Amino acid sequence: MSFLRKAACVAVLLSIAVSVYCSSCVVNVSAANIIKGTVKADALNVRKGPGKENAIINVIYEGDSVEITSSKDGWYKIKQGKNKYGWVSADFVKTSKKATADSKDGKKANETSKKSNENTNGTITVTGSYTNLRKGAGSGYAVIKKLYCGTVESILEKSGSWYRIKLSDSKTGWVSKKYVKVTGYKDQSASISKSDRIIVTSSSVNVRSTSSTSGKLVATIRHNEVYKYSEVKNGWYKIITPSGETGYVSGKYVDEFKEYAVNGGGKYIWPTQTATRITTYFGTHNGKTHNGIDIAAPGGAQIIAVADGKVYKKSYNPDGFGHLLIIEQNDGIRAYYAHMQKESFLSKGDNVKAGDTIGVVGTTGKSTGNHLHLEFRKGDKRIDPFDYYPDLG
Repeated sequence: MSFLRKAACVAVLLSIAVSVYCSSCVVNVSAANIIKGTVKADALNVRKGPGKENAIINVIYEGDSVEITSSKDGWYKIKQGKNKYGWVSADFVKTSKKATADSKDGKKANETSKKSNENTNGTITVTGSYTNLRKGAGSGYAVIKKLYCGTVESILEKSGSWYRIKLSDSKTGWVSKKYVKVTGYKDQSASISKSDRIIVTSSSVNVRSTSSTSGKLVATIRHNEVYKYSEVKNGWYKIITPSGETGYVSGKYVDEFKEYAVNGGGKYIWPTQTATRITTYFGTHNGKTHNGIDIAAPGGAQIIAVADGKVYKKSYNPDGFGHLLIIEQNDGIRAYYAHMQKESFLSKGDNVKAGDTIGVVGTTGKSTGNHLHLEFRKGDKRIDPFDYYPDLG
């Protein structure tokens, strides 16, 4: 390996984010069970402690063997010689097995496992030095308190990549899945089948009439839009576009769907995965009542159903909502999707699942630009859509 290559690798490793030391979470390995490892990075810094804030004491290279004596928060303590030790990131060391706790730590682990099994909703265990418990499902919410390494708490619900938990003092709050281990939790709220959907990963991609680049151009779809597919042919996915045409999209520009890019942290799915900018909010503005929210989105962008239901009505009013689709949801709320570019391809009585494509963003009717007007009604009551999207509201 050249000197320049080694220097470049060291520079990359130095750029890794700082980890925070947590002495209470070190897992020791008995001398009889020292684990062998092999460096899998071109160059790996050995530090005085388990974290990037600690000084570099040595550099080891790809293929070097190491003896692991303990582990902590994604770092391995390795033997560097007689009575000399250092710490390396576990991400860059290949081992045949994971470091296991000594008898004292093992007992603690068993107690944690027992507590997890007793909770039918599942539990989280803090794996980092600490994580913040927040008032809402997002890093922008206020911090309630810090939860330290090893804390185990019960899960109440999940929203995107955040879990709402209940503490022993009955306080509740949200933690990010990045800093916790989840045990025994099953998301009962998920109503969307994720096995038959793809998400667009490129900025835009063409939909063609056949599973080939020689096929006629049917439509163009956008980054983060999600589509059901009915078959896969020669690496192409067969979908229905927002305008209702059937066509194929190359697998090079999509991924199997895992989660929505925008979910709002609430009960419903956000209807425009390409846009979140609100131009008019629910309420009274300049003496005029606005019964929904206006989401600025590109013309032709996909609109998806926010919840399960059935098409109640579709209509056209040039002096009002333009092309309008109303879905009567299973929860009794009617969702109004207005100013669509064209009439929805759905028909009255069609069943709709949350996340299904229902139409295209436009500016028909009394409108001054491309946007989706989203409105929720229950009987005569108008409901602020942001009641269902706390993260975005």
